Amino acid sequence: MKSLAAVLIVLAAAAAVAATASASEFKQTPVADMPVDPRGPLLGRFAVLVYSLNRNRRLTYAGVSLVDQHPDKGGVRYQMVVTAADAGGGAASPYRAVVWGIPETHAWMLLEFNRIN
Repeated sequence: MKSLAAVLIVLAAAAAVAATASASEFKQTPVADMPVDPRGPLLGRFAVLVYSLNRNRRLTYAGVSLVDQHPDKGGVRYQMVVTAADAGGGAASPYRAVVWGIPETHAWMLLEFNRIN
């Protein structure tokens, strides 16, 4: 009888450890704990280039600000304000760009690129 009780205690302890490990294994990193990513200027240039090629417009990258990032669908979603100017010497204008991608890969997509009025 004592051996049965010992076996049940060991099984209960093993189940508790397994439940704790599996619960912590699939937690997503909170947004506040994500490290600052230095890809902001690179992704800003990427957004201007992709938009220019897609819309047949000649924009030149002038800068990026207000980069926000958070995990999304297995990758990272970047929202930023990109400043771009017409290649013909026009005035620089701010654009809201949203880029999604998987860091350390070539899988990147421009989701939005809209002029801010």
